[in-house]
Amino acid sequence: MNAHDFELVFAPIRAIRRATILWAASLGAIVFVTVAVWPAFKNSSAVSQAIDQLPSGVIQAFGLAGFGTPAGFLRGNLYDFFVPLLMAGAAIGFANSLTSSEEDAGRLEITLAQPVTRQGIFFGRAIAVLVCAAVVFVVTAVVQFGSDALFDLQIGTDKLLATLALSGLLALFYAGLALAIAGLSGKPSLVLGVGLFALVGGCVADALLPLSSSLAAFADVSPWNWAFAGDPLTNGGQLWRYLALGVPGLVLLIAGMVAMTRRDVAAA
Repeated sequence: MNAHDFELVFAPIRAIRRATILWAASLGAIVFVTVAVWPAFKNSSAVSQAIDQLPSGVIQAFGLAGFGTPAGFLRGNLYDFFVPLLMAGAAIGFANSLTSSEEDAGRLEITLAQPVTRQGIFFGRAIAVLVCAAVVFVVTAVVQFGSDALFDLQIGTDKLLATLALSGLLALFYAGLALAIAGLSGKPSLVLGVGLFALVGGCVADALLPLSSSLAAFADVSPWNWAFAGDPLTNGGQLWRYLALGVPGLVLLIAGMVAMTRRDVAAA
């Protein structure tokens, strides 16, 4: 790789470094504050008993099963919704900022005028999205493990790593979707609209469709179901779940890169 190739990655990273830091700090703060509640919670059975009285459908939909255990506490407070949702939202935002938003503002023309290929530009920005999403992931993981040790929340390292990894892969799947749409259209409103609709829709489908006997089977098409239906905080990860998220995400990325080479890039 020459200096031009490195710059195709480092320049986009510099462009969203502040957003990356804010997302990482925000997620880290949410994790820390949540785990900090654990010492008071684990010594009180009142909340657990109250949750156990809820309808089984509500407990299932909101990930509240075993809420008095470390795994149930983390699932209900963090990993059934908030951490995966925010990680994926950050990844979609990074992808949109570095592709369609740049094109819509006319700044992508400057890069295209350089002696580099469109594939190189798109791939460099995809790598930048991956790097920035990885920063958010690493900060979240470090804060999670550090908080667990500080506040004596005892849970299997392998199970927590599996849950974090699946959350990260879910985020990259939706980043791949955003990049595919950016490659096809270059319209930031469409990238954000479709990306966030798919993200929230997948979350809602996974949470609510299983409550209906006639619709439960449709929950299997949600990426959230691929990631978390096996309850990795209790049972660990399964190889097929990693592949089910990683392979389609890579295919979407390639589709976006191919699409961008076959259309006109919007001028300022």
